[in-house]
Amino acid sequence: MTKILNFTCGCSFKISEEEGILFDPNINTINLDCQRTWDLISDGNTKGCFQLESRLGRSYAKKLKPENIEQLSALIAIIRPGCLESFKDGKSITQHYIDIKNGLESIDYLHPALEPVLKTTYSQMIYQEQAMQIAKDIAGFSLQDADSLRKAIGKKLPEQMAKIKTKFIEGCKNAQIVDTDTAEQIFGWIEKSQRYSFNKSHSVSYAMNAYLSAYAKAHFPKVFFASYLSFAKDKINPQDEIKELIQNANEMDVEVRTPDLRNLNRFFMLKDDIIYFGLTDIKGLGQSVFDKILKLATDSHINMKNTYWLQILFKLLININSVAAKALIQSGAVDFTGLARQKMLYEYNTIINLTKKELEFCLANLSDKVDLYYILQTLLYKHKISKNRKANIENLLYNLHNPPHSLDDQLEWISDCEFNLLGYSLSCSKVDLYDISMTNTSCREFNAGASNKNIILGGEITGLNITQTKTGKTKGADMAFVTLQDNSGSCDSVIFFPETYKKYRNILFDGHVIIVQGNRSKNRDSLVVEKTYVART
Repeated sequence: MTKILNFTCGCSFKISEEEGILFDPNINTINLDCQRTWDLISDGNTKGCFQLESRLGRSYAKKLKPENIEQLSALIAIIRPGCLESFKDGKSITQHYIDIKNGLESIDYLHPALEPVLKTTYSQMIYQEQAMQIAKDIAGFSLQDADSLRKAIGKKLPEQMAKIKTKFIEGCKNAQIVDTDTAEQIFGWIEKSQRYSFNKSHSVSYAMNAYLSAYAKAHFPKVFFASYLSFAKDKINPQDEIKELIQNANEMDVEVRTPDLRNLNRFFMLKDDIIYFGLTDIKGLGQSVFDKILKLATDSHINMKNTYWLQILFKLLININSVAAKALIQSGAVDFTGLARQKMLYEYNTIINLTKKELEFCLANLSDKVDLYYILQTLLYKHKISKNRKANIENLLYNLHNPPHSLDDQLEWISDCEFNLLGYSLSCSKVDLYDISMTNTSCREFNAGASNKNIILGGEITGLNITQTKTGKTKGADMAFVTLQDNSGSCDSVIFFPETYKKYRNILFDGHVIIVQGNRSKNRDSLVVEKTYVART
């Protein structure tokens, strides 16, 4: 049974029935205390989760470790630029909230009267509605006055705020809950909140959708990834999105495979607990080619479950454009034949030299018991052809028997083909070509929290962000954040501080396979590199 789920965030999930449990997207009935879901969020495993799928969202979900919708709503509010860039006592509002929630900082209310309003957010004013409620409680603001305050905050209207301030101070004097100095302090805080406070109703709504998507990911990972991979084409950088989703799927033991022509699926699909690329997910193969393949398969009465290489070659590949035909072979869509991709590509390049009548003869003599060499021999001796054509076919036969290059697949070639056509190397990776046996930790193990000291990690550089330090003795110096990928997954928090970066900068570039040695950072999120080695083949 399959159900399409449309959430208010615009995301859809194709959820199938697993273990007798059908996912119900109704936020009013779903279990909001699901430990598996909260663990997934707290681990920062939120790729694909509404509002939390960015690297920033994943990082702060891991730092905050929300345990309920209230905290999840706050997380969505405090990772916005205003909150991250607003500092109090040398620390951002975001960090204050996280530290108090995790018991690293004590709660400190500016005045006891604020506790009822700020208790749920650990004394931090992160919502516009909190400013409204404070104005009502201590300054006697009416609902209309409080709404004017909210609009002034939300639209950042300084002139309007100045008028409201006068009314606020007078209101506090009349209410006599706080003195004038405290009233000035509180309103000053409210004014500063213009830079970062968020609408709570929006934040809670976003949190609900974030929880729903996290719940789907925690309970139905296979269908979750199949659905989200289908949406990747609509992203600003589809290839990056596909890469990150597949890496995340691998980390959750969800298998993603190259396209399989036998499935005749347009987009990503889940079949027998395995996700397959769709044919139109192959670069160079569009909707018109896909439609033609479907028509050819139907018109030629091909039984896709029991088809074989020569049938695919003469009935399908030769009848579509060469770019698409080669892309099908190179991407792995015809691997089910059991032949090397180089061999299939070579044979395709051989038969495109045949005439229409010669192709028709070959088609009439197809069998799963013979190979292309036999078919061309039959063509040569049993089909009436001219002297010139006979010489051409003899030349084709000679080249089939004596190919000018190896027809065995090389790992590096397969990896490059899949990366270029699919956006990700599924069958193998660059790491397979190098000796990284000196490593003692995989990316997956590091992400799971294994080891703290003398960590040796190896992988391909798939991300490199060079930035400058903002504080300390090396302020302004270059440093780097590197993403490493091995066959277990990826680690996007490998840090080269200035001194180390300066030493190894010449070997840090995309696609390079390196081995790094270092220790886990104090906050346990990152690997701080001390030494780096170039991996050898």
